[in-house]
Amino acid sequence: MYKTYRRQLDDIMPVELTFHLFGEGAPQVFFTGAIHGGEATGVYVAERMVSFLKGNGLLKGSVKILPVANPAAFRRLQRTSPYDELDLNRIFPGQEESAPSLALANLLWQEAQDANYIVDLHCCGVWGASYTLSLYKDYDFARDLAAMLAIPRVIESGGTRGQLFVEANAAGIPAVIIELPGGGQGGVIDLEAAEECFQALVNLLRQLGMVAGEAVKPNPTFYGKLQPILAKEVGAFLPQIKAGDSFAAGQVLGTIGEHAVVAPFAGVATMVRPASYVFKGTPLINLAQLA
Repeated sequence: MYKTYRRQLDDIMPVELTFHLFGEGAPQVFFTGAIHGGEATGVYVAERMVSFLKGNGLLKGSVKILPVANPAAFRRLQRTSPYDELDLNRIFPGQEESAPSLALANLLWQEAQDANYIVDLHCCGVWGASYTLSLYKDYDFARDLAAMLAIPRVIESGGTRGQLFVEANAAGIPAVIIELPGGGQGGVIDLEAAEECFQALVNLLRQLGMVAGEAVKPNPTFYGKLQPILAKEVGAFLPQIKAGDSFAAGQVLGTIGEHAVVAPFAGVATMVRPASYVFKGTPLINLAQLA
């Protein structure tokens, strides 16, 4: 079974969501993209999953895909809706008969209630590297889901409430975010990261016994929460690592003038600023410590 259905919210302008539902019954997997409008790589991956499942006649259980969860924000390729400037991924479960973004969050929350697994696709910027964001220390089932995804890095979430995946986990539904490089107001799609993510999602369905094909057991590395390194002085920042690289404690990660930027611990970089002129407080690198 495959069907497309639309749900509409009426306000100053209508907001229409297009859901793609494949199969029926359990397990049900829910893939979402563009909760933040500018995060284009995730939209591209979700659309590839729609095309893949349209061509796959054998499906056990059901897969629901919403490539664009926040159409108004997506249209302007920005994080928030032009209706109310609310961050949709900070207001779940939302509220019926309310401001447009709150009503949208509530509609999406309703759609998520039947899911057994939720994977929410996001972007971490054009300078980033892919990672799974998970509450793996809080919920064993969240760790299990993250371990089933062939994304090399799993980062511990800070657990900010109001996010779809945070609220889903709190409600007992295993859920993660996959952060992908790309996005921004240029609508940038990182094709290499998109392919890796697409294959990871297909492999997830294979591990769940939902689609044909040999499943591969991933072996991602788990890390702690993200920590930024900020510039302490003015000057030309010259990185010595790239996003996705692991490093040892005390390793030189880059320089500003004659001063080294040193790793405070062993871990991985999820974002590295390219060579550029920086000022005090400029974000240089996002790090996560090896768990």
